[in-house]
Amino acid sequence: MEVMRIKIPFSKGHGTGNDFVLIFDPHDEIVLSPPQVANICERSFGIGADGLIRIVKTDGIWFMDYRNADGSLAEICGNGTRVMSRYLYDRKLVDGSTFTIATRAGDVKVIRISSDIFSVELGPIIDLDKDVQVQVGSNNYSGSILTAPNPHVVSIVDSLDEIGDLLLAPTHTPVPELPMGANFEFVHVLSKTEASIRIFERGVGETLSCGSGACAVAMYLNKHLGLENPITIFVPGGRLEVEVLPNGHALLTGPAKIVAHGEIDLEALEL
Repeated sequence: MEVMRIKIPFSKGHGTGNDFVLIFDPHDEIVLSPPQVANICERSFGIGADGLIRIVKTDGIWFMDYRNADGSLAEICGNGTRVMSRYLYDRKLVDGSTFTIATRAGDVKVIRISSDIFSVELGPIIDLDKDVQVQVGSNNYSGSILTAPNPHVVSIVDSLDEIGDLLLAPTHTPVPELPMGANFEFVHVLSKTEASIRIFERGVGETLSCGSGACAVAMYLNKHLGLENPITIFVPGGRLEVEVLPNGHALLTGPAKIVAHGEIDLEALEL
C-alpha cells in the first residue's frame, strides 16, 4: 500500500525579478527547517527563488515570515512585502487600498496603487555614518553602512560593469555594526533623480532587485549627493521608485506579480 505523501500548496511571485515562493499558513502550522527552505529555493533541484515567504496570521494581522534562499532569517524584504500584498489582495484577504503587514522589523504600511503596483513604507532607514572598505575581486571601494532595517553597504561606482560577475560575495572590513554580514549595493548615478544599481544579497547572491536595498540607496543619495524625490532606481529586473520621507522612512513603489501556483513535495526535494 502506497504511503500518502504530504504536499504543501504554494504560489510563486516576483517584484522586478526578485522572486519568492509564498506559502499560505494562516494558522501557523507549517514548520520548515532551513535546509528545507534552501531546497525549495534551489533553482536546479527545487522550485527556485530568492526567498521564501510564509504567510501567517497573528493577533489579527498578516505576518511575513521571510527566509533567504539559504534558509536564514531576514528582518524584512521590500519586494517580498509587495508580492505578499498582491497575494493577499488577489484573494480578498485584505480590505481597502491601505493595510498593514507585520514583519520582524515591525509593521509595514502598504498602499495599493493599481492591480499590480503597490507601495510599502519601510523604515526607519538609518545612515550609520560609518564607512568600510569593500572588495570585489581585485577592485576596492568605499562603502557606507545603512540599515533599512536589513543591513546594507552602499558603494558609488563609475560603471556597473567594472564590478565583474559578482559570483562570489563581496568582502568588507570587519566591523561590529555588521555581525551577520550585509547586502551590498553598487550604485551608478545617472541624474539628479535617477540611479542604476547591482545587488548582492546575503544568503542569496546577486539578485535582479532588492527593495530594502533600493531604499537604502535612495536615502544615501538624497542625504549625501542631493538627489531629489522621487528617486528612480533602475535594478537589473526593472524599475523602482523611492520617496525619502521626512520621518526617516522610505516609500517604495513598484510592480508585484503572482505567476504560478502548485504543490511542494518535501520528500522529493530532499537533496
